[in-house]
Amino acid sequence: MQDQASSLRSGQIIAVVSGKGGVGKTLLATNLSAVLVDSGKKTLLLDADVGFTNADILLGAYPKYTIKDFVNHRCTIDDLIVKTAYNVDLVSLGGDVSDLLTANELVLKEFVTHFLSVLDDYDIVIMDMPPGFSDVYMPFLALAQDFVILTTIEPTAIVNTYTIVKLLSVKGVSGENIHIVANMVQDVKEASKLMERFITVIEKFINNKVSSVTIMREHPLVLKSIYERTLFV
Repeated sequence: MQDQASSLRSGQIIAVVSGKGGVGKTLLATNLSAVLVDSGKKTLLLDADVGFTNADILLGAYPKYTIKDFVNHRCTIDDLIVKTAYNVDLVSLGGDVSDLLTANELVLKEFVTHFLSVLDDYDIVIMDMPPGFSDVYMPFLALAQDFVILTTIEPTAIVNTYTIVKLLSVKGVSGENIHIVANMVQDVKEASKLMERFITVIEKFINNKVSSVTIMREHPLVLKSIYERTLFV
């Protein structure tokens, strides 16, 4: 799926995706970004869920500009970058209805073209993508080397995750670059068995072997962090 330009960049670009909403994707993206910063990596987080962005809330940031400002030439790509208290640099495409209505396919392609100019300034770029899949966001996904697919063990979430893995595989993404995270798990043993069966199905019917599967137990501190608008790492 990588475009030609992405193969020439030195920094790692990770797309955090999910088959459905409500699985904790933004929580993972923000906390992962903070952990990477703590490990010495200069990290940029792009919240690309236009119209529904909320990474800024968890990071305690207040973006001045959004995608509609960029399109209307009221700011540059550098103006979109917000410094946060966690030392994670953030670009939020905007959580307003006007941002959502602005972000058509041509606009997003134009944004990505300019976004390329800042990528080399970072060791790692995390892209928090909208749930599901849309060709409108292909210019973003084409930048990524690795994909973290977040899911829960609920049947509907598992089915949607299978679809995402299949779509990525059709787009030419190797299983070595696909990582599945089962989130909000209460029974780790049962979840592990389910994910083992799920991976077997993927290997049999999609003919692609994913790189890793991680089980994340449900924890009260996570919910607490949401209400307090902070990270939990």
